[in-house]
Amino acid sequence: MNMSMQCPRCGSPHIQRMAVAHTDGTQHFQAEHIAFTSNGQFAQGSSHGSQATLLAQHCAPPSPPSPMPFVVSLGLGCAVVYHASTSCDVFERSCRLDMSAVAMLAHNWKEALAGLGLIAVGWLLMKAWHIQAKDYSVAKDQWRKTWFCHGCGQSHQRG
Repeated sequence: MNMSMQCPRCGSPHIQRMAVAHTDGTQHFQAEHIAFTSNGQFAQGSSHGSQATLLAQHCAPPSPPSPMPFVVSLGLGCAVVYHASTSCDVFERSCRLDMSAVAMLAHNWKEALAGLGLIAVGWLLMKAWHIQAKDYSVAKDQWRKTWFCHGCGQSHQRG
């Protein structure tokens, strides 16, 4: 704790950065397990994880946005368009295996349209993720400047 500063709300000297309060209340663990089963067999395993106090959870940094929604949408859309440009139903008479990719797309236009729709949704999700990433950067910077008061339980920004 930093004793040279005080909480602007209650005057308590018991304040610390949110990052420190979060780190102090978070424990990471790893354990190795060895056991014998009832039939005398040897079993071994391991586990790992972390646990945090309520205060550490309260003082946790903001979570970054995940790019997975747009990555999955773009990937699926590209796969569907690729499939539409290269596949032909074996039992369909109007489809010929020697068609060009453009002709195949025209022939499988519903599937190609669905793939393009997924790509468009992925593009929109990517734009939203980009905005969220900027907001996250601002929120993370604010979190770094935020202090928690153990006296009144409130947080405030410095600097």
